[in-house]
Amino acid sequence: MHKQLLLYNNCHTLKKLYFNEIKRRHLNIPGSFSIKNDNSDFNLAFWNTLVPCSNSHEIRTDYYDDYGYHVRSRGEMLIGNSLKVLGLEAKYEPCLVLKNGRKIHPDYSFPIPLIGRCFFIEFIGMTDKEEYINFNYGKTDEYMRNGVLPNRDLILLCGSETYLPSQDTIKRIISAFINTAVESIYNKRS
Repeated sequence: MHKQLLLYNNCHTLKKLYFNEIKRRHLNIPGSFSIKNDNSDFNLAFWNTLVPCSNSHEIRTDYYDDYGYHVRSRGEMLIGNSLKVLGLEAKYEPCLVLKNGRKIHPDYSFPIPLIGRCFFIEFIGMTDKEEYINFNYGKTDEYMRNGVLPNRDLILLCGSETYLPSQDTIKRIISAFINTAVESIYNKRS
């Protein structure tokens, strides 16, 4: 019962965000408006199978996000905190098995019950280090070769030693992504 209440509250919060964005943009909502679930492989049933903290690599920081997850960087902590402030459930570093059988651990995964699917977030935090960039290029390529596409299934956020996006910026990016995802489901129906 508690889990269903949380899902309902998340759905209600997301609907509110969506309709506030519609209002802010001065758009008209047709009287027959309804949202249909997406038929993505990354549906809610899939999200429920994801196990958080599945990455066995040692974490060597003192950072914890507002969910209580021990995270690898300040940037990841800000992302987790942003997801929490937006009222979203999230799982840190779940194990995602790609079509080619390789296992990968996105930084976060979060569901959007309103459209019946989940999404992933990767934080590329050391864009000023060539070796790190090359590793993440390979990781992003691996995502795309397996049908996990940036701006459709995956949010890529970046930082460097001298730059870190603020929590407000991260919240705006995630909110805009959610709005676009919900809008695309509605447009498929139209």
